[in-house]
Amino acid sequence: MALLKRFIEGFTKAPEETRAENLARWISTLEGVTPLSQVAPRQRYRVAGVIQNIRIDPREGRDSIEATIIDGSGRMIVKWLGRSSMLGVGLGKGLVVEGIVGESEGMRVMINPEWNLVPGPEHG
Repeated sequence: MALLKRFIEGFTKAPEETRAENLARWISTLEGVTPLSQVAPRQRYRVAGVIQNIRIDPREGRDSIEATIIDGSGRMIVKWLGRSSMLGVGLGKGLVVEGIVGESEGMRVMINPEWNLVPGPEHG
């Protein structure tokens, strides 16, 4: 009966809920990573997420790349100043970043973090 119930729930769940569960399961496999829902401003964290959005701001002398990452528990903006491109960084890629978390307009933000690409939940 429990198997049938899980089978039926799989068809009745919203796609966003299923994706959040998959992301949370993926995050739990990465060592030393804090879920985005648990980060607080002005502290150093190692977090991971899948790149949901990328914005490149090519202002003269002030280039920057901004990526929004999600992990099933929350979202964060990661911003690299002084860059107009980053090899391998793209939508849907898994990204581990480490740095000090700030806050801007109610969103968690990490500026110029250390970073590594990792296989995301759909690719790994």
